[in-house]
Amino acid sequence: MENNNKSQAEIYREERKERLAKAASKKAKKNPGFSKAKKIIGKVIAIVLAVAIVLGAVGAVLNFFGAPQKALKVKVSGDKSYSFTLAEFNFFYYTVWNQIENTAYQYEYTYSQYYGEGAGVMVTGYDYTKSPASQDYKDDYSNFTGITLADLNVEKATWADVMKYAAISQLIQVKYGAEKAKEAGLSITPEQQSEIDESIKSYADTARENDYSTNRYLRQMLGNGVTEKLLREVLTAQTLANSYFEKYSEDIKNSITKEKIDEKYNASRETYDVVSLRAYPFAAEYDKDADDAAKEEARKKAKADADAFLASIENEQTFIELAKKELQKDKDTKDNDPDATTALKNAYKSSIKSSICEEAANWAFNADTKVGDRKVFAATEDDFFVVMLTVTAHKDTTSAGNDVRHILFKFPEAQKDADGKEIPITDAQKQTVREEAEKVLALYKANPTEENFINLTKEHTDDVDKDGNPNNGGLYEGVVASSNYVEGFLDWAIDESRKPGDVEIVETTFGYHIMYYVQSQGETWEQNIREEILANASEDLIDEIDNTLVKTVNMDNALLNWAFKQQTKHINRTVINIANNS
Repeated sequence: MENNNKSQAEIYREERKERLAKAASKKAKKNPGFSKAKKIIGKVIAIVLAVAIVLGAVGAVLNFFGAPQKALKVKVSGDKSYSFTLAEFNFFYYTVWNQIENTAYQYEYTYSQYYGEGAGVMVTGYDYTKSPASQDYKDDYSNFTGITLADLNVEKATWADVMKYAAISQLIQVKYGAEKAKEAGLSITPEQQSEIDESIKSYADTARENDYSTNRYLRQMLGNGVTEKLLREVLTAQTLANSYFEKYSEDIKNSITKEKIDEKYNASRETYDVVSLRAYPFAAEYDKDADDAAKEEARKKAKADADAFLASIENEQTFIELAKKELQKDKDTKDNDPDATTALKNAYKSSIKSSICEEAANWAFNADTKVGDRKVFAATEDDFFVVMLTVTAHKDTTSAGNDVRHILFKFPEAQKDADGKEIPITDAQKQTVREEAEKVLALYKANPTEENFINLTKEHTDDVDKDGNPNNGGLYEGVVASSNYVEGFLDWAIDESRKPGDVEIVETTFGYHIMYYVQSQGETWEQNIREEILANASEDLIDEIDNTLVKTVNMDNALLNWAFKQQTKHINRTVINIANNS
């Protein structure tokens, strides 16, 4: 899709806010030790199919009920002996498809009103209206999936192939995490068990509403071999794995010292430093069917306009005034605020590179570039930017945000009079809600710990999701002045005088909040380094699982391919049903 309906200034304002999403390219090598394993598995599947042929209808019934999928296993080589059933593969394959399908749909639903039909495909590369097996996959989409063709060890692949690989990766990560959790002495908590039971109950309730048994409904929805027993086993393993990975992350966080942060900063200052600058774009304007001569003439004009703009700059204020004149020429520009339009404050090198060009980023971070220096940069052959440095490279000392918790007590819903006008909530109604909040605050003060606050949140808060589940202990992380939270809540959360453990009742338009101050995340440059250390450690762990376990799976063995084809057909039918009912 094109931005034909947008002015160059609008496009620039959007693009400068974007950060390049980088996906790691991992090289996968096919394990030569699979040739023997493939032959053995091939014999197993051949026997199963032969029996089905002899038994005819009986074989079809067995497949329908998922007997082969529940019994047959795929071995995972490596330091430890792992294996998974075809039924487990079916569950994770469906789950991966559902994740990708829903994400693409959400992008389409959210952005098609701005960019037109196909926004979901533009962002993700995946068309949720088509079967995954009918869509080619490209490395360009790895920003969305994290999976490259090299991971699959192929030159061409479909989205179904990617989902197959992702399903096996997730499945093995869950098995790995669940085993590590047990080794670490972690177990399912009563609360986690309740969540597992509730999830299974929701499937059972839906099945009953549609006159299905639970197992038949799960089979119809998720694939052959998926039963209530398997679902409970998978949900339990996922919960244990999540507990282990959360513990792993927490251990990494706790190991990050100030010395480690300073060492990483000094080793790569340009990664964490920021600059501030002014930038204004000039684009060559020509018709779509313009010939080369007309295009070249338009480019010369755009460059000349940029040079004239540059020559007229005396200081930052004149830059803003010149930008204002240019913006007023563009009748399609909705935002004529030259200050906001031209400012790039606390910009990282990577963001300047993505929103302007690499040459501009290198210039802005060069030690020889001084405040007030300005230059014209060619971002593309059609686009030129006038750039002026206003603040040289320095640590980003802005607040990384504060972490707070809250327990919300909502005001009653406003009533309407006979004319349909909203009746304001009375002081008496507010006082009733306030008294309820004060009772819970007293329960907290009787045991003033964060753990107690979290437990009270689970019992009393009105901040819940569509299913009625409370927010994660009322936790909101990284709250900064620009965060989109209601006034009162935001003011309290960003108050610099706050100390860990501070508690207070705050009124907002929603109701009364018992606020709890957890901590400040410190300055942004420090938090960025902490997040990078944690991300690198997590990526290293996933790489270890991939290299020692996932990549030892023979993705081409006959047994797995049989299940893959069956589940692909199942998903294709689901896509068709969705399309027919939409």
